Amino acid sequence: MANIRKRSITVIGSLGILSLVAAACGSSSSSASTATTAAATKSTAGKTSSSSLVSAASAEIASYTSMPTFTAPGPAVDAAKLKGKTIMVVEHDTVADALVEITKGLQSAGKLLGITVDTFNGQGTVSTIEQGIQQGINQKVGAIILVGVATSLVPSSVAAANAAKIPVIGVITGQPNTSLPGQGFGSGLFAASGPSYKELGRLVADTAIVGTKGGNVNAGLLVFNNPISPAVVSGIKSVFAGCSSCKIVASQDVEPPSWPTKTAGIVSSMILANPNLNYIMPVADTIGIFATSGVSQAGATGKVSVVSDDGSSPGTLGLVQKGPIFTADPGYSAPWAGWEAMDQALRAMSGMKPGNPIVPIRYLDKSNLSGVNLKNLANVFGNAYQAGYKKLWGLG
Repeated sequence: MANIRKRSITVIGSLGILSLVAAACGSSSSSASTATTAAATKSTAGKTSSSSLVSAASAEIASYTSMPTFTAPGPAVDAAKLKGKTIMVVEHDTVADALVEITKGLQSAGKLLGITVDTFNGQGTVSTIEQGIQQGINQKVGAIILVGVATSLVPSSVAAANAAKIPVIGVITGQPNTSLPGQGFGSGLFAASGPSYKELGRLVADTAIVGTKGGNVNAGLLVFNNPISPAVVSGIKSVFAGCSSCKIVASQDVEPPSWPTKTAGIVSSMILANPNLNYIMPVADTIGIFATSGVSQAGATGKVSVVSDDGSSPGTLGLVQKGPIFTADPGYSAPWAGWEAMDQALRAMSGMKPGNPIVPIRYLDKSNLSGVNLKNLANVFGNAYQAGYKKLWGLG
């Protein structure tokens, strides 16, 4: 994705030393015995705590391993009345795989509906993104869909669209929350579409806990300037808060234009500067492609793992499928997010209220990617959403 489109449970069980002290002290063995008992209790508690952490993390992962199911985001829409309409899709860039796949989803839904989907590549620059939004305003389109574009980057352009009475929908640029403006994606938006990035962040952290069997997790984060980044980090920290042997030892900002050229070097330097580091956690999985190269270049294969989120492209999932560095990529169907954004646009153009913005997620690692043909993401996430939306739109 782009600006967009990414404990120390230190139990020192010195029971042997305490036993020697007790034997040497003779009649003073009472206090030594107390100390021994305390140490044993602490050791047992540590093991229990570690076991509980692994169990909780495993249970959370297990709850997301199945194919996602479709739940209607709102009441049915009479899409036939909107045939012939045009919408403008403004992408932040075409670097991030998720953005490309979302746009493809919008185009396929538009073709089905008889709605023209014009696209505009913002090329990762604010001025160009603003041009795309203005083009949609000039064309008097039925709706503008911002793919990977945070409203904080283009507030005046969003306001201009609002003034022209053109609804704006945001896709994967925040943590969905229907109690906040723009369903959590920012003021000026009619609605949003995207997964729970906080939950994806939790699954990233869960992976490390299970991978270390409740041992020390020393994580390095790769973040960038986008609203999804703090949401993912918040999810990671929410798990780490209950894990005394889990900590973030380094964090580095790397913006989308630099992902292909700088990420590997940043990761190599991070590993060199932190000898105990054992997990790299990019907040978007496209960064994970280059982070994997960095781990390999640093000679840290088998010592440092990469775990990220998005699970939205054959490239990243292929690395997980192959192993051993990129170990998990919990994510969502990017085409599904595109169809959900189209559904929101249909509701806006029909004068209806927004639907539920949340796109379901799935935990993905080698265990459920083994033997899967990744050329078609329907093999990973299913295509239940297609039949679901067709019925919801009165097309099937």
